[in-house]
Amino acid sequence: MAARRDIDFLPDRLNEEPVVFLAMTNSEIKFAALACFAFWLPFTTFAGALVGQALLGVALSLAGVFASLWLIGKRLRVLKRGRSRQFHVMAIRAGLQDWGLLPQTLIRESRTWDIHRWRTP
Repeated sequence: MAARRDIDFLPDRLNEEPVVFLAMTNSEIKFAALACFAFWLPFTTFAGALVGQALLGVALSLAGVFASLWLIGKRLRVLKRGRSRQFHVMAIRAGLQDWGLLPQTLIRESRTWDIHRWRTP
């Protein structure tokens, strides 16, 4: 029997989620689609009900979701370019903390550290 050889070095990029559409991964697409659907559905259904075609409002919400996904993907492509992995998540979290929608959990202060040696007499 041949000896089993394991891979000693497995790059991190092999374990990352692949990009599916416009610089968005599958989980990012799911989250963005649900958020856009929750945003568009009430407005378009109400607008369709005013016209007398509520089902038309649901169809317009789907069109709004696809248009929003396209715009979000374009923006994320620019935001992710040349940055480290999960940079966009930290940027969004920092923005939500600036607006007061999340608790202040990120350390965002710039300070210098110095090591002092103390002489004892």
